[in-house]
Amino acid sequence: METSRHISFAILAFTVLAGGTLLLEHTGFFAGAFRTEILARVDAGDVVSVGEAVTARNVNASAR
Repeated sequence: METSRHISFAILAFTVLAGGTLLLEHTGFFAGAFRTEILARVDAGDVVSVGEAVTARNVNASAR
């Protein structure tokens, strides 16, 4: 007696839906829908070197 293999309808539907979504994203239909771009500007005055950070930490520690 053989047992039949039954695939759940929910699993099959989810697989088809996920595959279709990935295909549409790959072809450009959802271009940018699943991506986040970070736009930032850094000024030279905002950059802190390691030496400045260590000095600031030592000054704060000695002030306590």
